[in-house]
Amino acid sequence: MKKPNPKYNPIDLLVERLADNFAKVKDFDKLQDSEEGKKLFDLIIKSTSEMENFQTLFLNYYIPSANRSIADSWTQISKSKYKHLFNISKDELKENLYETVRLGYVGLFHKYESYLKALIDATNFLLKELNEENNLLTIEEYCKKKYKINIFKSHDKFAITSRINYISNCVKHWDGFPVKEPFHSDFLYVNRNEKIRIEKDIFKIDIDRLKSHCELLMSQIITIGFKQYFELDYEIIKKGLKPELKDSAKTKQKLEEVIKNFDFVLSDFEK
Repeated sequence: MKKPNPKYNPIDLLVERLADNFAKVKDFDKLQDSEEGKKLFDLIIKSTSEMENFQTLFLNYYIPSANRSIADSWTQISKSKYKHLFNISKDELKENLYETVRLGYVGLFHKYESYLKALIDATNFLLKELNEENNLLTIEEYCKKKYKINIFKSHDKFAITSRINYISNCVKHWDGFPVKEPFHSDFLYVNRNEKIRIEKDIFKIDIDRLKSHCELLMSQIITIGFKQYFELDYEIIKKGLKPELKDSAKTKQKLEEVIKNFDFVLSDFEK
């Protein structure tokens, strides 16, 4: 009889998926040879695994535990000889579940804040030599000058981080009631006298959306770092080009196309 395949180790799946993605990046192996590249790579591994662990912790442990607690409490009440004294419905008992999910949003936003700070620090470190040679700005300085934003407070620029931040603030400062003003678009028509209630499936979707956003944000932050270099005077850029590219008439045209592509990638910051 054929033995069933052993269950995959989630850590193995994570590393293999990252390896597949990195294999598509041109010259990534060369980047890995530098201290700067290793720091950025370590950030990717650490932050991705932390988000995966957070998702596993809540979806596989905390929320199922809350559901078991609800079921146990309902059974105990139903079998109690004093059940006539309890005026509580099974739906009301689910408040423990919703509280667990609400706290999950608080933790999720803190994970995002830590990720953003680490990403910017690593990117600044990666581009430190290039920036010093050309008197360029750090990521946070460039964002403040170019986009008039504090990059560390930029969550309102993105739909998913804006949503998670709103829920998190309502939980931390208003005991879970959706009363923080201005109201988020997802909570315009809710009962202000009832705490936010979000089901497990929606919570999972929001985690997945945040993970996708973090992947995109990494590309955007690194793009910001290189964008200001490519915005330098073309004669300065030519000094760093290979001889065959310096003499090519198409090089400047390609550079202009790259800058336009940068603007598209960074369109979120222009909102």
